Amino acid sequence: MSEASRRAAIHEAALPFLEAVRANPPAVAQSRLLNTADRDLAVVLSALELAERDEILAKVGKAKAARLADELVRMEHVRLPPETIGAVARHLCEHISGDRPLGPASRYFKPVR
Repeated sequence: MSEASRRAAIHEAALPFLEAVRANPPAVAQSRLLNTADRDLAVVLSALELAERDEILAKVGKAKAARLADELVRMEHVRLPPETIGAVARHLCEHISGDRPLGPASRYFKPVR
């Protein structure tokens, strides 16, 4: 798989998360994003385009955005397969759209060696 196709697959895996954020009322989406583990958000944000990432960062406030920026720097050194990013994105979709917040998703993913 070429790097361009890998990047496209990773981006596609993260899109359901972005759609879930956009589909929910802004106050609900913001509340759930603020209640999301930084590492989980960083996994999905690392797969999004810069404009899409900025859209999410604008919803979380300065303090969380700064922590996420630190996590995103760490994520630059981690190669996660599209399947893992998709699993975290699906978990966050449920977290954002569900009846109640869920726990962290990052406890079950492992980087590719």
